[in-house]
Amino acid sequence: MRIAIDLTSLSYHMTGIERYAACMTEEMLKLDISNEYVLIFRNEVFPVFEQYIDQKRVKVEILRGRNKMLFLQLVLAINLYRIKADKYIFFAFTSPIIFRKKGIINTIHDMGAWDAAEAMTCLQKLYWRTTYRISAKNSERIITVSEFSKGRISDILHYSPQKIDVVYSAVYKGVTKDYGYSFDDVREKYQLPKQYIMTLSTLEPRKNMELLLKAFTNIQDKVDYDLVLVGRKGWKIDEVLERYNSKTRIHITGYVEDEHISVIYKNAKCFVFPSLYEGFGLPPVEALALGTPVIASDAASIPEILMDSATYFHNNSYSELSDLLIDINSKLSTFPRKLNLYQKENYSFKKSANKILGIISR
Repeated sequence: MRIAIDLTSLSYHMTGIERYAACMTEEMLKLDISNEYVLIFRNEVFPVFEQYIDQKRVKVEILRGRNKMLFLQLVLAINLYRIKADKYIFFAFTSPIIFRKKGIINTIHDMGAWDAAEAMTCLQKLYWRTTYRISAKNSERIITVSEFSKGRISDILHYSPQKIDVVYSAVYKGVTKDYGYSFDDVREKYQLPKQYIMTLSTLEPRKNMELLLKAFTNIQDKVDYDLVLVGRKGWKIDEVLERYNSKTRIHITGYVEDEHISVIYKNAKCFVFPSLYEGFGLPPVEALALGTPVIASDAASIPEILMDSATYFHNNSYSELSDLLIDINSKLSTFPRKLNLYQKENYSFKKSANKILGIISR
């Protein structure tokens, strides 16, 4: 069987969905030596895959393009028609809307274009709703990352739940690896305080940074720790930061390299995840994998994924979050701080890749 995998998203920002695409593909290449693969990249091969490409079992297609939307919907589509395969897998973004062939397997991570539309521009909402509807119609099967997302995909797109497979995300090994950096090294590089709570995400409205900033600003004089926001700035965040950012108590790192992030996770008193909507919600899983307790919103898929391993507040509840932040020092020892057995066994890219291979073989 010949399997084509779209990895063109890896040339953009490395967020959770891009990491899902990269790790899932790499595990498939390790596990499956019988099928032939065609890996499709934009502009250059993503470094981790260079070791696998032999132009026999694993071949490569490098496509050129600048404008993201034109590339995804036109350049990629034209070249996919040229590439002959039995299965076409899209792990990050869904297939181009004009690409219609047998064997398309799309991944839809969440239905935020409907469920969290207020966190998008009108153009973004129109684009994602259109591409999801058409790509779903062109799909042989759909992959998603939680039972919550499976239900929303089925309800909104009227897609048979029997043709939707839940394949969990997992913690990337590079996040938990010890690269030998001390806390002092990382603290100096990112100008971190000695004691802090943290969150990690693209800083944008859907992640509900305003709630966390408002709650922390309200209680900062009652606690001995600061707030660290890890991640690049997203749409509409500057005006929120303008209202609440304190140069002395709130710290924004920007993008953090993989070799440093484990140190920041490990030395945080607590990881706070106030998100309004998630298909999976990887950062708190990463925090727990490194032994850091988590306070999380009970929105969307978050309780399904974090289960009994987190301390929850009601979605968007300013008072509940404020109370938890005040109580961190006194109650920290009672907070769960590790993944349970089910999570350790099932949030695994190796296990998920095996499930994908089973789906393909069907």
